[in-house]
Amino acid sequence: MTAEATQEIDNPRLWRLGIELTPKMLHIVRTSTVADASLRRTSIPLSGDSYLKSLEEAVYATPDLLADYGRIYIVVRTNAFTVIPRTADDEFARLCADGACLADDDVPSEMFIDDAETAKVAWTMPADVAGFLARTFRNAPMHSIITPLIRFFVRRTAMGNSAKLFAHIDGGYLDIVAFSPDGKLLAAVTHTIETDTDALYFIMACARDAGMDPLNDEILLCGDPDRRLSLMPLLSRYAARVMPIIFPSAALRAGREAFKAPFPLIILPLCE
Repeated sequence: MTAEATQEIDNPRLWRLGIELTPKMLHIVRTSTVADASLRRTSIPLSGDSYLKSLEEAVYATPDLLADYGRIYIVVRTNAFTVIPRTADDEFARLCADGACLADDDVPSEMFIDDAETAKVAWTMPADVAGFLARTFRNAPMHSIITPLIRFFVRRTAMGNSAKLFAHIDGGYLDIVAFSPDGKLLAAVTHTIETDTDALYFIMACARDAGMDPLNDEILLCGDPDRRLSLMPLLSRYAARVMPIIFPSAALRAGREAFKAPFPLIILPLCE
């Protein structure tokens, strides 16, 4: 656990708490709503035979997580999601989730339906983990990680008249969201990756399947800075317009630590 976790917060009601839950880590970001350069981030490894037990131990070992924050956000790293039209009702979303086999038949699960502005995202997580989060962080909305990415990136499609593919690199995960020039969602997928070659393959395959033009359309990268820098020259061999995403200036009010924090937690408050 990093040192930030031990720092006390005088008035939690004036702070936002962001939680990113991944299969192996619990990432925590706290930001003051009244002070600049206030961002504090913590990462706690999750290990053991029981995911729920390791999550409970991590939360209870960090007592200030249970403070009365002014706002709490939770995003969950999962591949168990499917994107459906925004006009679809919840019953149709459940049918799509069943058809996509999002849930493990051997593990009770809970389904969520996110509004991603240009679409809906139906996703599932184990029911015991969902119940613990709901009891522990009351009234805290839970989203799939892909949801804030879609919300944030769709607002960038108005810049220019080309199609855009956004790639978010997060450790061993690659999230891809692609839009047509008029803002129509073309793809939203998550892959696990081990190498830059894996990322290159998935990005170019998604661009091809979305009908993008490698000479004129844009590929924009964000997330892990080291992986992004090593991937850009590889992509530039196959696409003419590869560039990093400009970090949102509004997020820099929290300080330079924002560059190191999980990108979905940084952009989620900007998408409200």
